[in-house]
Amino acid sequence: MTDEIDQLLADWKHKIKVVSQNLLELQELPTYQRLCGSPGYPKIDLTGITATRVTPALEAMNDLFQYFDLLVQVVEKASKLRQELPRFLVSEQKVEEIKQLLIGASIELPSVHTPLAQRELLSATHIANAIAPAQLLQVMNHAFSVARDAVLAVDTAWNHLDYILADAESQIYSLQNLAESLDPNTLDELVQSQTAIASLRQRVEQDPLGVSAEVEQQIQPMLVKVKSVVEQALKQQRQIRERFAIAQNLLEKLTALHSSSLATFAESQEKIVDYLIQQPPLTNGELDALTQWLKRLETKLAEGLVNPVMFGLDNWMKKTQEYIASEQQAYTANSTLLDSRRELRGRLEALKAKALAKGLIEDGKLSDLAEQAKQLLYTRPTVLDKAAELVSQYEKRLNGMGHGA
Repeated sequence: MTDEIDQLLADWKHKIKVVSQNLLELQELPTYQRLCGSPGYPKIDLTGITATRVTPALEAMNDLFQYFDLLVQVVEKASKLRQELPRFLVSEQKVEEIKQLLIGASIELPSVHTPLAQRELLSATHIANAIAPAQLLQVMNHAFSVARDAVLAVDTAWNHLDYILADAESQIYSLQNLAESLDPNTLDELVQSQTAIASLRQRVEQDPLGVSAEVEQQIQPMLVKVKSVVEQALKQQRQIRERFAIAQNLLEKLTALHSSSLATFAESQEKIVDYLIQQPPLTNGELDALTQWLKRLETKLAEGLVNPVMFGLDNWMKKTQEYIASEQQAYTANSTLLDSRRELRGRLEALKAKALAKGLIEDGKLSDLAEQAKQLLYTRPTVLDKAAELVSQYEKRLNGMGHGA
C-alpha cells in the first residue's frame, strides 16, 4: 500500500531537485542578473522589442519561483505525512490523503481577479484555482522555456552585436572606398547606413533584440544590395576599361595603317601616271576627329557617365572599324599599283634573259619593244597601262618567234 506512495515521493523529490538546478543555473546567468537588476548589476531600463519579449518572461519567472515554493511545500507535506505513518496497520485514509496531495488538485494558486466586464450578477470578484502538482509542473515548464529562450536570445545579442556592427561598419568602409567613382546615390545609402549603425550602437544595452532585428532586416539586406550594385558597377567599369584598351589598340592600328597608306599613296602618285584610279587615304582631319572623340569619351567616363560612354564607345569602335577597312582598302589598292610596276620590271628583265638565251636579244622589234617598255617602267611617273601593253607585246613576239624556230 505504501510502495506506490514511496515511489511517487521519490519521483517528485527527483523532479524538484532537477527543477531547482535548472532554475538556479538560469538565475546565475550574468545576463539574467543584468536584466533583473541583481546585486552588482544595475537594472536595465529595457525598451522596444526586448522589453516586449523579456519583461513578461521575467514576470513569469517570478511566478515560477512562487509555483516552485508551492510545489516544494506540497511534496514536503506529503513526505512529512508519510513519515508519520506507522509501519503496521497503516490507515488507508492517510495513504489516500498523501496520494491526493501528490496527484490531486492539492495546490491552491493565488486567486484571479475577474474584470467587471466579464462578470454576471452572481459572479465572484475573484476565482480561486486549485491545481495538481503535475499540472503546475507543466505550467512551470512552459514559463521556464519562455524565460530561458528570452534570456538566451538577449545573451546571444549582447555577446555578438559588437562584432556584427563592427563587421557591418567594416563592410560599409570597404564599399565606400570602392564606390568613390560610382553613382553618388550609392554613397548616400552607405552614409545613411553608417548613421543608422551609430544609432543602433546606442540602443544595444536597452534593446539588443530590436537592434539584432534591424541589423538582420534592414542593414544586412541593404549592404548586400549595395555590394551587388557596387560589384556590378565595378564589373561594368572593368569592361569599359577593357573596351577602351581595345579602342586604343584600334586607334594605334589605324594610325600606323594611315601612315603606311599615306606613304604608299604618295609613292603611287609619284611613280604612276594613272593616279586618278588610286584610292586616297583618310585625311589627317578625320583621324584627329576620331582621336578627340575617344578623349571626350574618357573624360565622360571619369565623370561617372557610364551608360552614355558605353553607347558612345560602341559607335566609336564601329566608325573606327569602318576607317580601318577603308584605309586597308586604300593601302591595298595603291600597293597593288606599285607592285604591278615592280612586277612588270621583273617580267621585262626575265623576258630579256629568255631572249638572250634563245639568241633573239638583237631582234629589232624585240629591242624596240624592250626599250620602250624600259623607258616607261623606269620613268616617273609611269604610264602603267601602256607599259603593261608593251611587256605583253614583247612576250607574245618572243614566244611566237620561239615557236616558229
